[in-house]
Amino acid sequence: MTHQPRALVLDDDENILSAFQDFFRREHCAMLSSSDPEEAFRTLAGTAVNLVIADLRVERAQGLALCRRIRVVRPHVPLIIITGYPNLVSEEEARSAGADFYFLKPLELDALRLAVRKCLRGSFHGAGRPV
Repeated sequence: MTHQPRALVLDDDENILSAFQDFFRREHCAMLSSSDPEEAFRTLAGTAVNLVIADLRVERAQGLALCRRIRVVRPHVPLIIITGYPNLVSEEEARSAGADFYFLKPLELDALRLAVRKCLRGSFHGAGRPV
């Protein structure tokens, strides 16, 4: 029996979550989602995931603190950061806080797909460290 990878997506935009649901279905990956950071952290603490995608600007958790907190809970799970606010946190800052990839909204789906596949096939082992 083949293990299906699982991704957790944290975003407070229901349209983005719905689009990711379709995206991961096509990638043959199960998806857990949350618009609430506390719920997402509870999920991370109790559920094995192969990838985390998080919007840098969600209610009650923002910016580098969000990246660092994800890294505390799951230090070796690949982390993709997405944001519609490039002035909030730069790619360099996000990577220094533990992000493996950084994408601006609107998302470039081909580049995102490549990053997700790289993460799910095990080429990344969290915090930008190739396996």
